[in-house]
Amino acid sequence: MMADGWPAEDATVVRYGLRRFLSGIPVAVVLLAGGAAGGRIAVTVDGIGFGWIPLVLLLGMGVGGVVLLVSRWRARHWVAAFDATGFWWMRGKEVALIRWDSLAGVGIYWARNRHQVVCTMELCPLGEIDRDDPVLWRFVRDTDPLWPGLPRLRYRFDAAQSQKALEEALQRWAPELWFGRKEQPISYPGSPDADGHRARTGSTAPDDAGRGPVVFEPVDVGDTVVVHRGVIVARRRMFVTLPVAALCAGVVWALVHDPGHGAGMVVRYAIAVLPALLAGLALVFLVRGTRADWSRRVTMDAAGVHAFRKGRSVTVPWDSLAGVGIYEAPPMRTLELCPKGEIDRDHPLLWGWVRDDEPLRPGLPGLRHRVPVEPASSRHAVAEGCRRWAPELWFGGERRPAGYQGDADRRGHRERMRAADGPAGDAARVTPAP
Repeated sequence: MMADGWPAEDATVVRYGLRRFLSGIPVAVVLLAGGAAGGRIAVTVDGIGFGWIPLVLLLGMGVGGVVLLVSRWRARHWVAAFDATGFWWMRGKEVALIRWDSLAGVGIYWARNRHQVVCTMELCPLGEIDRDDPVLWRFVRDTDPLWPGLPRLRYRFDAAQSQKALEEALQRWAPELWFGRKEQPISYPGSPDADGHRARTGSTAPDDAGRGPVVFEPVDVGDTVVVHRGVIVARRRMFVTLPVAALCAGVVWALVHDPGHGAGMVVRYAIAVLPALLAGLALVFLVRGTRADWSRRVTMDAAGVHAFRKGRSVTVPWDSLAGVGIYEAPPMRTLELCPKGEIDRDHPLLWGWVRDDEPLRPGLPGLRHRVPVEPASSRHAVAEGCRRWAPELWFGGERRPAGYQGDADRRGHRERMRAADGPAGDAARVTPAP
């Protein structure tokens, strides 16, 4: 809530915005250096040929560095403070206070995958909160409550650059509320409800076209509906990856087949490193993805949803589910299979589609299967199949924010499989495909 006071003199102050600015400087310097190198090459090197492509990338790095530096600099005055009264958030002259006696728990959530580490500070309230507070609304998230009976809304602050300082401050000023550090799925941070905020406050007309329910066209379906064809994904990957790899290889050849002498030769070889790396990564991405997806197929019929891969199959019966529906954030569509009880998160055919998301209904587990609908045009047939074979489970189509599909828990899967002495038990969980 907005506050007229000021933190106590003995408050713990965390220069939140300044830390973000300082942590972004190394990245900005690298990007700006790339832009400067691109500018120098553009001015001094003649006859660069196909090298204009990495040159554009270098100049784009420079633009990205400027944007990053300016955005972090503008937010450098954001400050978080902790005292005996509560948590203070100060943004210039705007001050908001979240009192300790209004909270049920405080702690740190974190997640990690191969590409990133996410860390947030969680402030979980005792009662309802103002989701449209003029200062704090962007930090409000709608997610599972810390304990049964608490509201779903809570405050979530990015703690990536201030994790240790925020953790120490919480333990010092609110030890009775501290619930510790908890690992979460990588997709958990979510995003502020900007559209809902604009609609409720009337600050801007909401984008009704982007928030309405998903409508599916009535179609005729046979005894089986195809939900997912991995071969389509593999072919699409080839159509994108092979031209990129060929283009990068052409750029490398144009740069190194006649590099010249002296400084010009060094510059050409330096520029050739980037497209060479891109070509190698593209080919690795192509091979690994094709091996994983080429034989993968998912269908549905009156018995349930069937997954097939490399001569093996598994069935998810309709009577094991509590709800089915389709989530959509174009161009991505997914079939949501929400179970009645817990599921095997490490099933050899299904683990890659397991997601930890908000339960469809109270009392249901958070784990579910999220199956991509490929091709996307088949979503109408998939919806018709769900309405035909599981009408009591069908919850319809829902629009979701971009990136909702999340990532598979590869790290956790590997650790659990190693703890269980590898995939020795896989054969017991799959059956030969018919």
